[in-house]
Amino acid sequence: MINIHNINEIAQALGGQSQTRQKSGEAADAFDAVLNSALNKTDSAENATAADGLEEIAAPGFNLEPVSSIVTGKTDKLIGMLESYAGQLENPGVSLRQMEPVLEEINAKADALLEKTKLLGEADSGLKDIATQTAVTARTEYMKFQRGDYLS
Repeated sequence: MINIHNINEIAQALGGQSQTRQKSGEAADAFDAVLNSALNKTDSAENATAADGLEEIAAPGFNLEPVSSIVTGKTDKLIGMLESYAGQLENPGVSLRQMEPVLEEINAKADALLEKTKLLGEADSGLKDIATQTAVTARTEYMKFQRGDYLS
């Protein structure tokens, strides 16, 4: 029963605070009015100085090279490097030490070619086969060289 009496006391205390709430309600209304007028001024200032959005700027002469032509160029370059390497193998005046940097570059170009070849679609399956075979040939030559197949 103590709790019930306590509730009555709280209700009476709240009744006495209703007048202060009304005064604070008036203050809240005044604050709302000031806030709204400030927001209205901000909105009107933004609308007055708002710039239209920029349109896309076209880059003249900026053409992206398709993946198929990149793979074609890399394949052609790798085939040329392999031909040069084959000529060096036949030349007795070129030592294996002199060929090593060339073969390292061939291996790196073969890796790059295989990475680009993965990006080709089904429409370029013939190019994909040629590029893959060229890269595999280059890697095979690199492995033969590293293994010592050309030491006699």
